[in-house]
Amino acid sequence: MNNEANLNEPKNVSYIFIPFTYGEPSNFESFAGTLDNSAEWEQIHDEIVYMLKYVADKFNSYDKRNCRCFHYRVREERRAALGLMGENDFFHTEPCPFGGEEQPVRFCMIDVQLYCFSTSVGIIAFKIRLEKDDPFWVSNALYHLKKVSREKLFSDGSQTTMLEMAKELMKKTAGENADINFFYYANPSTERANVLTYLEVPPKEDYKKELFYLRRCYGENFLYMEDPESDAKEIHIHSRGIVWGISPEAAVCLVCPSQAKEDFIRSTFYTNFNEQYLFMYMLLLHRKYVMYMFLTEIGIGTYNTLETLEEYRHQLYEFETDFDFSCVTEVPQYQELYEKMTGAFSLKKMYEDVHEPLRSLTEIRRKTAESEQEQRNDRVNKALLMLSVLSFFSALIDSFDFINSFFGWFLNDTAVRVLQLICIIGIVITVFFAFKNLLISKKRKK
Repeated sequence: MNNEANLNEPKNVSYIFIPFTYGEPSNFESFAGTLDNSAEWEQIHDEIVYMLKYVADKFNSYDKRNCRCFHYRVREERRAALGLMGENDFFHTEPCPFGGEEQPVRFCMIDVQLYCFSTSVGIIAFKIRLEKDDPFWVSNALYHLKKVSREKLFSDGSQTTMLEMAKELMKKTAGENADINFFYYANPSTERANVLTYLEVPPKEDYKKELFYLRRCYGENFLYMEDPESDAKEIHIHSRGIVWGISPEAAVCLVCPSQAKEDFIRSTFYTNFNEQYLFMYMLLLHRKYVMYMFLTEIGIGTYNTLETLEEYRHQLYEFETDFDFSCVTEVPQYQELYEKMTGAFSLKKMYEDVHEPLRSLTEIRRKTAESEQEQRNDRVNKALLMLSVLSFFSALIDSFDFINSFFGWFLNDTAVRVLQLICIIGIVITVFFAFKNLLISKKRKK
């Protein structure tokens, strides 16, 4: 049964992100072309207002040749055919425990968006509004909804999951035989989506407990524990009335309109949250998912030859050139949040892991060069050995003739023969030690 949502309630909005790959990076243009020509999607031309030009230029969708990411949303007229209902109609889950009661999680599907990156990673974002705005209820609800492959969703008697909805969307967009792989880094049934949430809250001295649950999407069974060190890393005070909580799995922005300019919060800031902050979070989320893709491919032994390591190096350097930014803006509230999110995702540590194969590449190159040098040395030694054999006989003949012709003038035949014998013995001893040194050198290399 569908009920109309009460849009006069305090605003909350959440994005639930589902990653996928669409084959190889070389498929970027063709896959984007499929989305452009699709009946399901319409393109969004984002205006990246606060980021530096060298960042924003890479995401200028009007410049199709150089754009590294295209942004789409499901067409309004296609929602019903795709099972998304209207944006004011409710989906609901099975009853979930909260506050000593069993009650379903109810939410409206406001929008479905898709980001297509040039790295072969794409992200579908389900934009939802939850029925209630109590922070602990919201956290408990998101705890269930982020399990996108297991949490059943009901509407008009039909049953699905958010992951199944994403798969059905891509099946209708790209066809059943398309090379689309969702949650490529996770084992089946363990898929957990990242979540970004905006939530209005009443005035309070601090929101540490609310942020403890919301920034991790914890259920009510998780025990609250104060951790000043963690709070310092994962809580970002934006300004009066606006505070962020960040973790590897989620980010939440709590706003208190009565503590700030209400008009600014509900107009300018709310718009920026759904555009500028969403894009920034998506940019970091994409970097994390690409790292997972690299690490997953490395983990199954894909990059174990010189050729594949060279290709890996090319893809990694191209990714770093297009997406690895330490500084994205000179606006402090964006840059500081960006840095905290980078730390929460442990991107720098993952960079060390994905660079490990390049060290393997260097080692392979070194060993290959050493092996080739040894082969060249071996061939030279063999040639020298053959030349030494020939030189041995040549030296015997030349020395024999020289002694006979030179000493024959003033020595008798017996003395000449003695000198020739001594010379022959010297040559044999010299050749013997030369052969011995060559053989010892060859054994040491082995």
